[in-house]
Amino acid sequence: MIMILDDRPHKLKYLVITPGYEDDNGDYHEGESHYEGDIPCRHVPNGKAEERVFEDGVVRKYSAVVRLDADCREFAIDDKVKLFLLGGIERECKVKGFHRYQTYCKLWV
Repeated sequence: MIMILDDRPHKLKYLVITPGYEDDNGDYHEGESHYEGDIPCRHVPNGKAEERVFEDGVVRKYSAVVRLDADCREFAIDDKVKLFLLGGIERECKVKGFHRYQTYCKLWV
């Protein structure tokens, strides 16, 4: 029997915010926000908060690294994401940094 290890057993969703708008009658309609995506990922917690200098030159503390496929969407600092971990654990995080490598991407949260 061959057993295949899933190196991305978790899922990630990202917050999408649509801005409010004014209709033809001049009535304002509030924007909406919801989470989209079902991106497979690998979540590696640090055990304690660690610091890193990110591409923008700012030192930030992060508690975990999330590994994504190379063809994933771009993430910006302060984007909100939700991690759905094994065992039914759901975690909402802010992006501290994002970097695209040749074969994968890293997201610091």
